[in-house]
Amino acid sequence: MNLKPWRDVVTPHPDVAGGRYRQAEFAADLAQVLSGRAEPEYQDPVEFYQRTYITEGMKGLLVAALERVTGKGGEPVVQLKTAFGGGKTHTMLALYHLLGGKAPANRLAGVNEILKVAKVDALPKANIAVLVGTALDPTKARKHPSLKGKQVRTLWGEIAAQIGGAEAYGLVESADFSGVSPGADTLVELLDKFGPCVILIDELVAYARNIYGVERLAAGSFDSNMTF
Repeated sequence: MNLKPWRDVVTPHPDVAGGRYRQAEFAADLAQVLSGRAEPEYQDPVEFYQRTYITEGMKGLLVAALERVTGKGGEPVVQLKTAFGGGKTHTMLALYHLLGGKAPANRLAGVNEILKVAKVDALPKANIAVLVGTALDPTKARKHPSLKGKQVRTLWGEIAAQIGGAEAYGLVESADFSGVSPGADTLVELLDKFGPCVILIDELVAYARNIYGVERLAAGSFDSNMTF
């Protein structure tokens, strides 16, 4: 069998061909995207989709998310299971940019096809919360720009502040301050009032390891977080 050299089949991106490629810049990091400090390949939704090959698995997740957010069905909770480096964070970034409302569908490569499969005419806007366990410090309260001086301590406080600002945070403020998981009724009220929303959680095991067996943390106890 005569196979063509790969150079005749595909053209490397200019930064690879020019020797400017740095692997560290191509490690997906949700926390950096959230803070606006990521490289353009991850920060900019148009650039991200231009460089992303949408696999069947990713396509299925994006379609299901569109169906869920627009009330057409779809799974409410999806757990991504792959080996290390299998694309979990990259897939969550695809979802983040799909529903973040920062670029129209016709500028996101491959997204019009996803809309057709989901039977959705236009990209819906969803409130998005991003939690990255390796970025959150469970020992400290965090200032949040939407809370006018108030500080967030827990995962549930962070979710509320991100999806609905001060009004949403007010629903869980006492639970956040005390480090006790809010009740199901409170969470239902929060999600009903500030939905549709998407909550992306990455590196949760790392976060749980940091709080296991440690008392009086701002983040609450290990048991409270497991209850949540």
